[in-house]
Amino acid sequence: MQELHFKKSVLTSIIISLLYAVPNVHAVANDQPLAEEEAAEDIETIMITIDQRQVSLQDAPVAVTAVSSELMEQANITDATGLNGYVPGLQINKSGGSERMVSIRGVGSQTPENFFSNPGVSFHMDGAYITNNIALNMGFLDVEHVEVLRGPQGTAFGAASTGGTLNVISKRPVLEEFSGNVTASVGNYDYLQGKVSVNLPVGSTLAFRGVFQTTSHDGYATSNGIEGGYDLDDADNDNMRLSALWQPTDDVSILFIAQHYEDYHNAAALKAIDDPNPDPRVVTQDFPGKFNMKMDIDNVIVTWDLDWATLKSTTSYQNMEHDQSFDSDRSVVALFGGYDHVATWATSAETVMQEISLSSTPGGKFDWVIGGFYLNSDSNQYINEYAGTDASDPTPVLPKNTPAEAVPGNISYAENSLLERTSWAPFFQGTYHISDDLNVIAGIRYNDDKFESLSSTYFAPMSPGSFDTQEVTGKLGVQYDISEDHMAYFTWSKGYKAGGINGGAANAMVVSTEIQPEKVMAYELGSKSQLLDKKLQLNVSAFYYQYDDMQYIQEDPIPYSGGLGNIPEANIWGAEFEALWTTMDDNLVLGLNATLLDGEYPVEYYALDRREADAAGAAALADGTAPYPWSYEWFLARGSATVDVGSNTPPNLADLSAGLHATYFYELSSGLITARAEYIYKGDYQARIFNTDVDLVDSYDQVNLFVKYEPFEGNWSAWVTVTNLTDDANTIGRFVDPYGSGVVSDEFLAPRQVIANFSYSF
Repeated sequence: MQELHFKKSVLTSIIISLLYAVPNVHAVANDQPLAEEEAAEDIETIMITIDQRQVSLQDAPVAVTAVSSELMEQANITDATGLNGYVPGLQINKSGGSERMVSIRGVGSQTPENFFSNPGVSFHMDGAYITNNIALNMGFLDVEHVEVLRGPQGTAFGAASTGGTLNVISKRPVLEEFSGNVTASVGNYDYLQGKVSVNLPVGSTLAFRGVFQTTSHDGYATSNGIEGGYDLDDADNDNMRLSALWQPTDDVSILFIAQHYEDYHNAAALKAIDDPNPDPRVVTQDFPGKFNMKMDIDNVIVTWDLDWATLKSTTSYQNMEHDQSFDSDRSVVALFGGYDHVATWATSAETVMQEISLSSTPGGKFDWVIGGFYLNSDSNQYINEYAGTDASDPTPVLPKNTPAEAVPGNISYAENSLLERTSWAPFFQGTYHISDDLNVIAGIRYNDDKFESLSSTYFAPMSPGSFDTQEVTGKLGVQYDISEDHMAYFTWSKGYKAGGINGGAANAMVVSTEIQPEKVMAYELGSKSQLLDKKLQLNVSAFYYQYDDMQYIQEDPIPYSGGLGNIPEANIWGAEFEALWTTMDDNLVLGLNATLLDGEYPVEYYALDRREADAAGAAALADGTAPYPWSYEWFLARGSATVDVGSNTPPNLADLSAGLHATYFYELSSGLITARAEYIYKGDYQARIFNTDVDLVDSYDQVNLFVKYEPFEGNWSAWVTVTNLTDDANTIGRFVDPYGSGVVSDEFLAPRQVIANFSYSF
């Protein structure tokens, strides 16, 4: 406990010191003579996509972080989960299977799958909206940078972005330049990765870029309930992309991107909190879960620079096939008293997206962008779950077309659902320059989202469902340039996440078949500064959110009839800090990011905790109140376990999260050495709305190292990354299964990974 308080005190002191230093640093900087116009800036200018236009990160009046390809290399960030600790307020965890639950500032999706609803943080690849969070399993490939916009993006990125937006920007083909790269990586746990990229110009107006990457490693944990052991959290995937850039004139460009991803590995390592084996890398499970996924994303981006505006069109086609299985009871028959296995959870989705925008040429009194968004997605979901008490009774994996009379008697849940989602939204945003220093921003978006479903379960016949929502969202803000290097802003924005359908709630007692839309009013005050002759970059923001009908996982007294419900009100507030300081003749770069979060449900609201419902049902059977399971009296007993969550803290609001890093550049006579050390800290947070003992996830920290050598003469480089230097098995996520057996399971930080890399460019 003393160590924890010491860490928090150190981080808090650093933050306060930076804040108090700003006025003094600014005064010193103003007393110095102006730098020469041709002098280079010490902190790289990063261009990001905000409101459909390219702007400098430091000029954007919004809280946003850009994670560069260089940082991703140094930190061995290979997929979205690796961004934890590098972006203020961002948290990505696994759920019951291999899906990803993403939140920013505590806002996101509390359900492990978003088949009948939307995620709370939108995911984009090169500007194209990706509908399903399962796609976050795709590894990063040939990435230029990743943009993370925090807070509701209710105008330009309006689709399901109450929490924010992740936008992955890939490297583009380069005209009139032939180049290539080969990279090989090897590490412990039999880690192997190979990547080849080639940029091929054809004439002066056409260029192609091809990239192929393959990754594999052994599991980070072992299931000891399967004879011979069974690896979990392993990797075996291939990722490839072909892109083409055609620029027939200086004003017109057409970019085509086709990416294909395949992933075949064993199930995720989630360990029940009552697992009798004390080793966090050994789980007591007896079902050999699998995860298989194929995904294709094809994008066409057309840009036409007119004399007075820029016309941009983004067309995307996406096709995903996903199939997974996992041990829902997280145990073995001898301990659990039976088994509960999700033998098949298959999802397929075919999506077409079109977005078009027209934005004014910068430099005028009034900058504006107008556009429209359309999306149509057809999805199918098929689930088979089996439970029993006979250890010799196998859990079958049945194809989708298995007739009802052929389904074995030990089936506990089955679902076959079809869903069509259609969305369209026109939007407009403008910035009026009142003076050279003062800007007023206003934006509006009309959202129309429609869900149509056809769903059946093993205990309910095929039933149709439809839910249509319309909502107006937008933004108002003011931006003031205090000086050339210091900007402050205030914004009000309204975010919206569409409602949806609870496919399994046809016979529910409490849970509605309809999910109401989630809305948020967000207020944010921030500043962005470049100080000490642009050697210090400091960004600070404070925010307050007011939520109406916040969506959450809702349990029903009738098992397997739950879904998403709505808590009437929720408030979230916090502050964020990002600092980057270049010193010691540009040989040392120091960085800090920190987030303080808190919140509450300010109204009385009663919800049913799955664990308490199970206990109440068991007690009713024991004292004879309920004659047998699934009797009406048993349902009433389970429903009586509701509790008031008013004044509780919403999930995923860590009291303090922070990342510190130091990068040092040292020149040898033969080349350059780059060394980086980083410290990541994640504070306590609640995993669910109930705030019980099992919901509290303790704080943890992590240390990573990186060393790279680049010769001055030669086209090669070599580097080593070390993640989780201390090899701690910290709990980084907790999942309470609301669907199967209600088991509480932990996700642990991956063990120490040492990876040696060699790269050759031509």
